[in-house]
Amino acid sequence: MSNDLNKKELQDKMNNIMSQLMTTDEAAEMWELSSGHIKNLCNKGDVIASKVSNTWLLLRDQPNPKNK
Repeated sequence: MSNDLNKKELQDKMNNIMSQLMTTDEAAEMWELSSGHIKNLCNKGDVIASKVSNTWLLLRDQPNPKNK
């Protein structure tokens, strides 16, 4: 029983973390910029992002780079 609870708690933590992140496609839609432009911003370090495998993950609540 406690192992199942641990698994659920860990899954809840993972879901919470993932809800704070977005892909370049989601950022492009939210910020009304092209996905390619978002990837360039990620590569230059102009937005808060980490690359996992071949996918950029960005913090969802950061300011729109158009407004900088």
